[in-house]
Amino acid sequence: MPPPPAAPGQARAGHAHDAHERRLEAVLAGHRGDGRTAAKYLADEDAKVRAAALGALARCGELSAAHVRSALDDGAAEVRMRAAELAPPEIDLIALLGDPDASVVDAAAAALGERDWDPAPVPELCRIALDHDEPLCRESAVAALGAIAAGLGEAPAVTDAAQGARARAGHDDARARSLDVLLAAMADRPQIRRRALLGLHQFDDDRAVEAVRASLEDRDRQVRAVAGELLGVPVR
Repeated sequence: MPPPPAAPGQARAGHAHDAHERRLEAVLAGHRGDGRTAAKYLADEDAKVRAAALGALARCGELSAAHVRSALDDGAAEVRMRAAELAPPEIDLIALLGDPDASVVDAAAAALGERDWDPAPVPELCRIALDHDEPLCRESAVAALGAIAAGLGEAPAVTDAAQGARARAGHDDARARSLDVLLAAMADRPQIRRRALLGLHQFDDDRAVEAVRASLEDRDRQVRAVAGELLGVPVR
């Protein structure tokens, strides 16, 4: 005689348990270097399992650009966020700065900040830093702008003189935009002001220098501490 059907609550609990087991198997596959097992979970019905599969493939060294591009179109924010974190440099992440989920925007901004040779994301990062409703997204965008501005301070690696002049002009424009937004961010929340300070300190600009010095009198103790560390002076 077959067993009675499980109650709805029991069925949901069992399904969650199965998903946990699959996620664990995907994670372990990454540690074992078993890319074939990890890859089969990219199409799992559970978003946590799919996200774990991406990480497992990356650990195996078998995460391809095609895997990432597919995951960036996933319906689950958790998967898009993980894909942004793992995306190689050839994957364009700028469109993700318009994602409806703040966790995805945060991850994309952080990833773009690692690409400190590329001025292309600067306009969108400026928009996020100034206008996004979620403070964590503004903070990530401010941090990214500081990192990119620092990277763009180096001379472009080109051999053609005309191309080099165009690249330099693009870099200078991106740095100027970044500077304006970092200065504006000094009116935002303390954690964002701290991020902005780190970016401003690498500008040889009177406005940036004054903003860092003025932060020694900031109302937030941690902001004052960052300014003191940057300037090498004690703070109250």
